[in-house]
Amino acid sequence: MRKYNQYLRSLGQVACGLILPLSAALAADFPTGAYTAHEHVTLTFDGKGQFQVNDGKATQVTGHYAIKGNQLKMTDKEGPWACTKAGEQTGTYTWKYVNSALTLTKVADHCEARVGTLATAPWKQPS
Repeated sequence: MRKYNQYLRSLGQVACGLILPLSAALAADFPTGAYTAHEHVTLTFDGKGQFQVNDGKATQVTGHYAIKGNQLKMTDKEGPWACTKAGEQTGTYTWKYVNSALTLTKVADHCEARVGTLATAPWKQPS
């Protein structure tokens, strides 16, 4: 029984050794920069955990973001479009980047305005 427990413990360590670097690699692959969608709306991820949404030249939302694997968590901080009510500040999305387009799919978000902006069209990087 002792050898079996040692085997399971070793197997768990090997699995963690494979999974944790993979998560970090996926997070490292998140494509930061500026994206456009919805005509004049720009979404920018700075690579340091800050995002901003502009409508034309006016900043509408600023906040923080975090990547864990293929999930993006965005927390609005301030701005006219920011979701600041209790329970609406943070939304979680899966992300996919293909052909210079970032597609966000809602996982959990109680802010319908953010969902309507982020998850209804692909975000494209300027050519």
